[in-house]
Amino acid sequence: MPGDGYSDADIEVLEFDESVIRRPGMYFGVSLDDPRLPTSIVRVVVDHAVHPAPHLAAPHRTVVEVEILGDLSFSITDDRFCSAERCRVPEHGYFGSLLGPDRWSSAAAAALSRRTVVEVWQDGRGLRQELAGMRPAGPPRHFTAPLGRGTTVMIELDPDRLGADATIDTDLDALGRCHGDDCVAEVLRGVTVKDRRGER
Repeated sequence: MPGDGYSDADIEVLEFDESVIRRPGMYFGVSLDDPRLPTSIVRVVVDHAVHPAPHLAAPHRTVVEVEILGDLSFSITDDRFCSAERCRVPEHGYFGSLLGPDRWSSAAAAALSRRTVVEVWQDGRGLRQELAGMRPAGPPRHFTAPLGRGTTVMIELDPDRLGADATIDTDLDALGRCHGDDCVAEVLRGVTVKDRRGER
């Protein structure tokens, strides 16, 4: 409206990682200083792995393995096709990384991390890349991968960005369970959760 003082100069365009850092509630449902944030991050990333959009994975028994490695670190492995076609770096990957829009929840989690390692593989070919936040610490490196296909994302959340009492909850039984309209093919979904915090 004329005279309201609003103009294009008032619009701030944020990069994806900066948007997550400033407004994590938009992605994970809780604020940066909420001690539940690490658990919410794990839940959102697992839900996205278990319930991918139909164009990302044909109907099959989705296999997702979650490992809680520490109070602020976890890894998630799923058996979706290698997100980088033929295990090459996707042209649409955030900041040239192996995480593209089909892995937006993992990328958002990486924005709140101090270190993320991404591995994608298919038919014995694999790529591994380390990220600092959401930004690549270096280019992807090839590795000899197992047969089959999959993606592993290991995330170490940054304690300097989170509240002092932030930790991943020990009660993760509900991870990967379907909600609402996603419950069409519950029998086709499977999640394994292992809490490794007590292991040495």
